[in-house]
Amino acid sequence: MAEELAECRQRGLDWLDRSAPPQRPVRAVALQALAADYVTARNLLASGRIAQIKVLLADGITEMGKQGSASDANLIRELFFGSSFDGTIPAPGELLQSARKKAGESEARFRERRSSLLRSFAQFLIQFAQSPPGLAAETDATRPDSASRHYQPPQTGFAPDHAHFTELLANAVNATIIGITNERLLAAIRVALDRKRELGPPDAFWNSLRIVFLGESLLHAVNDEREEFHDPQEALRQRRLERTWALRSIGVFLKRTHSTRWTLYDWPYLPVLTGSLFEFEDGSKLVHLLIRPPRRSASDYLFIDVNDNVDRFSAVFEDIVHRSVSDTMIVPVGAPTGPEFQCNEVRLHARVLKDGSGASGWLPMVIVITWRTRNGKVEALLQLRTEHNAAREENRLSHLGGHILQEDRLRPSGRPLAEVPKAFGSTHETPLSAARRLVRNATGADPGGDLRAITTGRYLYPDKEHLFFFVFALELPESLHIPRQAEMHPSRLAELLAVRLNQVLTSAASLCARTDLSQRAFAAAAEVLALNLTLHDRSDLADMVLGLGDKSAADRASAGAVISELLAAQTAPSWMDSQEVLLEGLAGWHFREFFSALLPLYAEIGIDGAADLAAEVEADERKRAARDRLTDLYQDEHVISLLPQDL
Repeated sequence: MAEELAECRQRGLDWLDRSAPPQRPVRAVALQALAADYVTARNLLASGRIAQIKVLLADGITEMGKQGSASDANLIRELFFGSSFDGTIPAPGELLQSARKKAGESEARFRERRSSLLRSFAQFLIQFAQSPPGLAAETDATRPDSASRHYQPPQTGFAPDHAHFTELLANAVNATIIGITNERLLAAIRVALDRKRELGPPDAFWNSLRIVFLGESLLHAVNDEREEFHDPQEALRQRRLERTWALRSIGVFLKRTHSTRWTLYDWPYLPVLTGSLFEFEDGSKLVHLLIRPPRRSASDYLFIDVNDNVDRFSAVFEDIVHRSVSDTMIVPVGAPTGPEFQCNEVRLHARVLKDGSGASGWLPMVIVITWRTRNGKVEALLQLRTEHNAAREENRLSHLGGHILQEDRLRPSGRPLAEVPKAFGSTHETPLSAARRLVRNATGADPGGDLRAITTGRYLYPDKEHLFFFVFALELPESLHIPRQAEMHPSRLAELLAVRLNQVLTSAASLCARTDLSQRAFAAAAEVLALNLTLHDRSDLADMVLGLGDKSAADRASAGAVISELLAAQTAPSWMDSQEVLLEGLAGWHFREFFSALLPLYAEIGIDGAADLAAEVEADERKRAARDRLTDLYQDEHVISLLPQDL
């Protein structure tokens, strides 16, 4: 409906039926049907679709103004009719220029406001046209299901009243939220979206959800309860961590909704206000303002709802969004050239690594191998990937990892470069900047110059972009307190081996259950699994899997049952969920390169048992050959394209 309204505005209501090349009549099927139903239900005299659409729009604009949205109603009238419903309608270009001039806004801001307003008006128009004659002005309190769709009465109270905020958020069709760190926002978004989907379709979402974070460079100027530490640096560190994890967790959650109607922003100025602007299905609006006393916790914040002069507040909210910077991440794409990465183009982070996309190219990545020494023993620190901290490879263990961003190329560690590098290696500022960012975001500590470049690695996918890793090593001090959100857990070598073996066995059992594979695909997967089983001292199972190539489905299923009997659930504790998480295994590169890259590094830094295992693999001819053969297979695009699952 909003798209059809936009088409009608661009053509002009009097010219909807114009058919003079290159112009064709504007179809506006939904709008035309709604207008016809409206005219018929009210026994109005309006002949032809243009007249009926005019009547519907004029009556809808009038009713919208009566319901407290006079400013929005006036703007819509200016866009479609001009200063009056009577008389000849000016040309669309004249209407647009006149409306913008009266609004007194920049072209970009006016365009954004116009688009948002047409969506809101479309929703209002549907509700208005379908309500029974004579009941258009009925109050929300008397309408069924009003709590899920309409204006909420204003209230005041303390900010910890999450129920009130969540109710407003769930009922709104458009929401703009302006906060500092937004560290408590995710829980409200989860509950609000659940309510939307309980009352509506299973894929319900806001028409527009905009969330503004205070820019990281301004967090030092915030005066909150952390100032009671009398330690400005520690207060700033905590704010940065909370902001980082809120930004990441909210972004991860919203990506999982499969909606694109949300945006995260950075506000690069000191906040003029904090709070939310809610727009409801009936066209009404409400501003939910927060009052933050200095050096007080969130439990002492006050809120006040405002529904008078909302349009004045709306202008402030729109100005903040307009002057904010979208948190859209951009990643370079290219190809490895030896130990360096050559950049050829850039892509949006949200659009890469899509299963089945068939996208070509390589993405530069960073992995930081972290460990610490406690009670004289070296322990590897791996991250438990959960729905709170990762968008991919959930319930797996990995060292800190992530994308190298375009920002790391343009401004490594915040320092603009005179010339953007086309290629970079492990010692270049670009991957170092990405590695520092990952460590800082996860731990709150800046690694400084302690990061050590170790190696590079490649990870091939059959159906999307490949990955090129820059691998760094970093010892974390024993005294460093790592936030629980980071889910960084000490892991013994024996535990990692058990997790990996279970991962191999699970894949082998799954392969045996497949009946849809070509002989060539089965043979490729069987060889990869057999080599991995050999490295885990299960040569008996390796030989059994290799011998299934020419066997019947029943024989394979029987072998799969034998392997399934050996599976043992592997779990890891989650700091955030306060429970054990069932592990699926190690993350991709860590699994493939465990014996060829990780184990030698673990041996070098002194992980207990790593040196002995590395020596054992080197001394055992069959294991050494299995390790080397796996390295070759994992770098063979033809083999990877044959594998029926990620191995």
